[in-house]
Amino acid sequence: MWVGWPATAQRASEESSSSCLKRLTRTSLVCAGLNSVSRLPPPTLYGMATTPLGEFIIAHRDALLLHCEAKVAQRYTPLSGEANGRGLPLFLDDIVVELSGGNRSNTMEMGATATQHGADLFLNGCTVGQVVHDYGSVCQAVTDLAVKSAIIISPEDFRVLNRCLDDGIAFAVAEYSRQQRLIVAEESRMYSMRLRSLIEAAITGFEVLQTGKIGVGGTTGALVYRSLTELRAILALPPAAAIAVS
Repeated sequence: MWVGWPATAQRASEESSSSCLKRLTRTSLVCAGLNSVSRLPPPTLYGMATTPLGEFIIAHRDALLLHCEAKVAQRYTPLSGEANGRGLPLFLDDIVVELSGGNRSNTMEMGATATQHGADLFLNGCTVGQVVHDYGSVCQAVTDLAVKSAIIISPEDFRVLNRCLDDGIAFAVAEYSRQQRLIVAEESRMYSMRLRSLIEAAITGFEVLQTGKIGVGGTTGALVYRSLTELRAILALPPAAAIAVS
């Protein structure tokens, strides 16, 4: 798993996972308590049925996606790529594959899905917290619909779901951070090029003035002055601001 998340992503991920597990555990314990303490007949007689999570996701895929979209829309404009099978729709499909295998055989495919989603969210101007909460909306959609449908999902399926969410968040946040580093590197490169250009202009102009053939008060002198003035203005700014204006 990728480590070293930004602090905001770490906190958001922990809150999302904790909330998900509490909701899932509460549902399971209530159902289990009714059956064991009261010695009542199986939950199915009371409208409660045990359903494999993979089958549940397949049967309610559209409803789950609508729930996720509603949550996402509260934070930012949903991505156009979602409708084309990218992002959360594909992530749900990856969860189904993972549940059917019961192992990490689908981790790389899921990682690719989450990586693309992290990049899409970054390019859409989302925050890293919104990246994490996207996956939290999947957990909330599953638990809300499970409670509403009065079904029980096994603890093992819950563990697989939590593992998928954990992996998805890790890959998505890692890609989001990588995109940030690429932007900073490009901005730094442009900043260096701008400084180099101003220095070269000032030196070249000064060398021309040194010949004595052109007066300091002419166009060349103005070029030297303008280049040095802009250099001074850029260097007087904090590093981040200087890179932004260059």
